[in-house]
Amino acid sequence: MGGLCLVFFVPFIVAGGTLFPNMFFPFITGKNFAFRILIELLFGVYVLLALREPKYRPRASYILWVLGAFVGWMAVATLASVDPVKSFWSNFERMEGYVTVLHLFAYFLIVSAMASAERWWDRLFQVSIAAGALQALYSLGQLLHIAGLAPSSQSGARLDGTYGNATYLAVFMLFNIFLTLCMLVRQSHSKRDVLTANILYGLALVLQVSVLYYTQTRGALLGFIGGLIVTALFIVWKARGAEWKKLRQISLYGLGVLAILVVLFFALRHTSFVQKSETLSRLASISLSGGNARFHIWNMAYEGFKEKPLLGWGQENFSFVFNKYYEPQMYTQEQWFDRAHNQFLDWLIAGGLPAFLLYIGLFGSMVWIIIRSELLSVPERAILLGLLAAYAFNNLFVFDDLMSSVYFVALLAFVHTLSRRELPGFMLLSKPLGERGMAIVAPVVVLVVLGGAWMLNAPGIARAQDLLVAIMTQVPVSDGHGGVMGAPKDAKVQLQEFQVALGNGAWPGTPLGKQETTEQLLQYVSNLTAAKSVDPSLKQDAFTQAEAAAQALIASRPHDARLELFFGAFLDSFGQFPQALEWLNRALVDSPRKQQIMFETAIVYLNSGDVKSALPILERAFTEEPSYKDARVFYVSGLYYAGEGKKADALLMEGFGTLLVDDTRLLQVYVNTKQYARLLAIWKNRVEANPKDAQTHVGLAAAYFASGDKAGAIAELNRAAQLNPALAAQAQSLIQQIKDGTLK
Repeated sequence: MGGLCLVFFVPFIVAGGTLFPNMFFPFITGKNFAFRILIELLFGVYVLLALREPKYRPRASYILWVLGAFVGWMAVATLASVDPVKSFWSNFERMEGYVTVLHLFAYFLIVSAMASAERWWDRLFQVSIAAGALQALYSLGQLLHIAGLAPSSQSGARLDGTYGNATYLAVFMLFNIFLTLCMLVRQSHSKRDVLTANILYGLALVLQVSVLYYTQTRGALLGFIGGLIVTALFIVWKARGAEWKKLRQISLYGLGVLAILVVLFFALRHTSFVQKSETLSRLASISLSGGNARFHIWNMAYEGFKEKPLLGWGQENFSFVFNKYYEPQMYTQEQWFDRAHNQFLDWLIAGGLPAFLLYIGLFGSMVWIIIRSELLSVPERAILLGLLAAYAFNNLFVFDDLMSSVYFVALLAFVHTLSRRELPGFMLLSKPLGERGMAIVAPVVVLVVLGGAWMLNAPGIARAQDLLVAIMTQVPVSDGHGGVMGAPKDAKVQLQEFQVALGNGAWPGTPLGKQETTEQLLQYVSNLTAAKSVDPSLKQDAFTQAEAAAQALIASRPHDARLELFFGAFLDSFGQFPQALEWLNRALVDSPRKQQIMFETAIVYLNSGDVKSALPILERAFTEEPSYKDARVFYVSGLYYAGEGKKADALLMEGFGTLLVDDTRLLQVYVNTKQYARLLAIWKNRVEANPKDAQTHVGLAAAYFASGDKAGAIAELNRAAQLNPALAAQAQSLIQQIKDGTLK
């Protein structure tokens, strides 16, 4: 029981070096490794207990068969996956994959058997509610900035608790709100101190709803409202007896109040009252046009499904679909989606139509069992149906995280116990295992569990720690007064740390985290090219190390446009133009409409002096989506380099209404093509807009110098020195170099 209760406190784990060791993606890795290890240990104990006591063994139900079929089918889909290795292991950012599916199935078997055999469901729900209340208190501490608490940088003003993600926190609260409502109803039938229980549940409910509101998560908030509507409608439908008359009236009034609030909200959605509230304004901003990004992604998912309708692409492989069927209108969005942002479509892509239908079958089985159950009261059934509706609606717009999956499986297990039946004798032994048998089996189970827990988790934990060490650019050094300051890390040492992170870390080694490690290494080594303090021989060694790691990763995951692009850009940074173009052209084949790849390919052509080859690619990127300003700027730049100035000017006027477009990339083009008049005009506009900004005057001085106007450059440097005396010495040095003719 204690171990099952600990599962609800997994969300509090953050691998940030305070209570748990530092790991890459601390909000994700720490929670998932803890959950896996906990389930592995519990499963070992459960197996021994089930062998000894038949009452703890699985019992049949529709839910067990559907869930078992789902897990079995996903095993087949994993084997047939585009990348079976990643489908099984996932990565640090998500920590899902088939290995997590297996752990969730084990959790289902444990909790469904143990909680039902010992009648622990109420206790488990109470522990979950307590965990939800504690998480809510912590999150409200972020809202009020108590003891320095604040949401993570990626969430902005949205509360995210110890999740580091507001959406994940919202779904956690969503489940606990409905569980609290359910326990309030169940408590009313108890002979214990109902008043105290109602007060505690009421306080928990207020905390949870408040936090859900301040997460500003639209899918969860609308799901919550929809869930309440479903709950009320079911009560109105089923609560026909005299004992439910008052509850039925409350439900009818509640539906009326909700209807009035919805009408008022739409009527007032443009008022300052709504717009000043970040949560309400986010809800008011919902529109079909605002959901264009989601619609584009869902369309890509549908195209991917049509290509592989039966077995799908495998878990963790939506990126292949996203790249292959990328729509250029997505240029304003994240360029490397790895989820369809719809859990139903995610399973459709991961396991094809069978997985999709089985996943829906889990919801359908629960709805059928709950409606027909004689073990639950009408309000209990209504609340559980409301929870299912809220969760399903939320999953239309987001994807599961670890804890939402845990709660879904726990709900499956609870509903399973409402209809479970004895398995046939030929399928499962009905007699307990004797002491002699236990003496033989127990050591084997212990060895398998401990060995398996080590092999599944230790290598990943080691790499998550090693990678975090490798990407840190500074090392702590004592300041001699009891404090600690950062000193730049030696490049040779950092490369050795990357080598450690790429290794097995701990026996026997797993592929988990290798992609993130390789990508971080490519980025680090690319930045070394501009470091003048790094020895050229070390740069070459770094290049060789990163190149080998990238090629090994791409060999294990072919046709991944993201990896091919990263590798091509890396080769470009070292001047390996032919090799860079080879990989970038492969990326274009695997993602033919992604402008980011086209830009990088054209840049490599330009860097190698081949303007003729770059221009058609830039034109293609522009014509794919003319409203994309970056694509227009890149194409205009290519036209200037190709000597087609009139056409470039026309495109600037068409897109921006002026020839003096203030864009850093265009400024560099004007320098390279000696269009100094336009360069100076743009810099003068900057100075006019910010006349007291010394750095802007320095920029204008550089433009004057590039154009050959030394007097103008000296005058602007003197103005910069007057505006900011701290620049005086540097300005005088530059002025002297200009006069001496030594400034290059």
